[in-house]
Amino acid sequence: MNKALEQKLVERWPTWFDIGGDIRHTLMPLGFTHEDGWFDILWRLCADLEPLVAGHEFEVLQVKENFGGLRFYVRFDGLRLSHADDAIGRRIGAAMEESFHTCEICGKPGGLREERWIRTLCDEHASGEHTHL
Repeated sequence: MNKALEQKLVERWPTWFDIGGDIRHTLMPLGFTHEDGWFDILWRLCADLEPLVAGHEFEVLQVKENFGGLRFYVRFDGLRLSHADDAIGRRIGAAMEESFHTCEICGKPGGLREERWIRTLCDEHASGEHTHL
């Protein structure tokens, strides 16, 4: 994701994203390793999580694309969470599911495409004309 969009998330939730942290404890120094099209999904996810994590220790460990979908790994009160059956895990899972229907590049409706690797793209970006990778 471009640095300006990353910065919007980091400025809004500064304690969640340790972009200057130790790579042995968080992968956020690598940045958000996906394209810009999922920014709105991330913003909504963070806004949804905010009341659930208020007053708790909460940190985002990694945000990336994997097998065509958004991955959002967190630590909550010292425990690493993935997609547990709780309110936080359900919201993360819903964002991941939404990413499978949203073009990673532009944010328009899309679907899984497989060429050299699996990505979620709209018809325009699936044509290869505008692929950024």
